[in-house]
Amino acid sequence: MIYSDTKTCRFCSAPVDSQQAEAAADLQKQVNNAVNQAKWTRNTAGAMWGFVALGLIFGFATLGAIACIFLVPLSVIHWQIKYGKLKTADRDYPKAKRDRLMALLLWLPASIIEILILFGRVML
Repeated sequence: MIYSDTKTCRFCSAPVDSQQAEAAADLQKQVNNAVNQAKWTRNTAGAMWGFVALGLIFGFATLGAIACIFLVPLSVIHWQIKYGKLKTADRDYPKAKRDRLMALLLWLPASIIEILILFGRVML
């Protein structure tokens, strides 16, 4: 990493274009944010399975599952709008895209199961 406010590269003493360095730093920050949000979304979708299971034993855990039903897709939509079109060669970005997809794959069946459970409780 080269600091964006430096005039010359500390490794090779080449001149550093401050505008390009600033743009590269901004892009890296966006990639880091994309990776973090994708991981959070994937982890939340995974935790939803725990909430669904705990909701069968402890009714209050159902609230966590219901919150995840809304949080996960909203987070995926936000991620897609904000970070979906980044142009970067960073190796972590494709992993973030995969995490976003995994979140949806975890979320969909858990949501269906939770809705069926809730519907079953209402019908009883």
